[in-house]
Amino acid sequence: MFSLSLLDEKWIPVVHFDGHLSKIQPSQLVDETISDLAYLRPDFQGAAYQFLIGLLQTTLSPEDNSEWRKYWNNGFSLQQLTQAFEQVRTAMQFGATKPSFMQDFAELEGKKIPITNLLIDAPGENALKKNTDHFVKRGFVKVMCPHCAVMALFTLQTNAPSGGQGHRVSLRGGGPITTLIMPELNKPTPLWKKLWLNVIPLDDEERPQQFDASVFPWLAPTKTSEKPKNLSLFPEQANFCQAFWGMPRRIELDFHQTEQGQCGICGEDSTQLITQYQTKNYGIQYQHWQHPLTPYRTNKKTGDQLAIKGQPGGLIYRDWLGMVSANDDMHSARVVTTHLDRNFKDKQYYHLWCFGYDFDNMKARCWYEHTFPVYPDLADPNSDLKEIIAQALALSKDTLPILRKAMTAINKESTLIDVAFWKETELPFYQFVKQLIIQKDNSSGRQSLLAEWANTLLHYLIQVYDKAAFGDPDQSFNFSKDKKTNQAVCKEISGRENLINKFYKLKNRKLKISK
Repeated sequence: MFSLSLLDEKWIPVVHFDGHLSKIQPSQLVDETISDLAYLRPDFQGAAYQFLIGLLQTTLSPEDNSEWRKYWNNGFSLQQLTQAFEQVRTAMQFGATKPSFMQDFAELEGKKIPITNLLIDAPGENALKKNTDHFVKRGFVKVMCPHCAVMALFTLQTNAPSGGQGHRVSLRGGGPITTLIMPELNKPTPLWKKLWLNVIPLDDEERPQQFDASVFPWLAPTKTSEKPKNLSLFPEQANFCQAFWGMPRRIELDFHQTEQGQCGICGEDSTQLITQYQTKNYGIQYQHWQHPLTPYRTNKKTGDQLAIKGQPGGLIYRDWLGMVSANDDMHSARVVTTHLDRNFKDKQYYHLWCFGYDFDNMKARCWYEHTFPVYPDLADPNSDLKEIIAQALALSKDTLPILRKAMTAINKESTLIDVAFWKETELPFYQFVKQLIIQKDNSSGRQSLLAEWANTLLHYLIQVYDKAAFGDPDQSFNFSKDKKTNQAVCKEISGRENLINKFYKLKNRKLKISK
């Protein structure tokens, strides 16, 4: 009967600094020659980071930043990692024998589902019935090797969107954004350090005292959520580290009807290709959990903390401030706050890797990734940098509707205006922030920078409008020949003046630094 240990098996694909690929078991993370994970699918790559971070967090949680730095400076020995991971051996078994990693403790009965449906971007049942699977075709992955099946299962449980009646969303809701602290881009850093950057100190209540179902829910019968009780699992009813091991879906892979051949994902040969699985609704319904790798916003009506989700167009600099700091409506992931508290001398070279799916209910529309700069100055409680940057962002948000209306007035409306605005003003925005930090002790200098930022936005408005209104090389400006052309040109000129006037009337245009 098929079974493998996720601790002993070499199942995790990695790339080394010299470019060669290999597979490792988790304890081999100590190898300083390993540069990064090497999954072909970006959602697997992001999920694998979370799996390994969760493994380190669960078994090696430091007591404080001092202990964290000790490991950061000295690293781990193979024996240290092996002994730490040995504590969770039972939870890291994967196969036909229960308990099995990320699968329901009970034997499930029901209709067999093709293994391709384990992938988040696979077309749903409704798409198959209506024959609307134009871009992601049905059956594009018919078989999976056990190594890929592990990560497909973990990816689904971690990001689970709404899956129909009683098929629960992930612990963070459907399609959460994950934010990881990462070292300077293009700076050679071993994989273990990239992972350890995202491990946080835990207190005695948060740190697991025993590695049972309070941490790994598949080690005991599932706490189901059927009607009429519709029970939920709250943070107080389990260990903090279950945040990394949430299991909202009741799934059982079929290890009995396997095939031999090539995996439909990684292409490697296997004698144990999995073709199908079973599922059952009303799994664990998580309520009020906060994951340490995800930013949250406050629901103004209820006060509840809601995980930030993927959105059309991906993340833009409008979202940046809430990702790397806190304000009234939004706060960064706990891992970001912890990182800023570590007081690295070189921490300005770190950045935030943000990724996640954008879902339309049950349908995955797109996978997005983005990087944001992390500036330690924003964590200074005596600094007003956040307030000043918030003013600049408010001006950006107020500016966009003016451009939209002006373009609509000259019949140049486009769904791409919003995306282009945020993308094309992103670089000058971060240049403004960098200069603002340099001038953080110079009130008059920062006031000038604020004025320059307002001018940057105005120049962008004029440039985009002029190109749309007057960029046609065939357009005639001879007012004596064509009355209709004269009227159109006058309308466009008038629209230009109106655009500028509306910008100058914006409440946030006259940005000021409070003394």
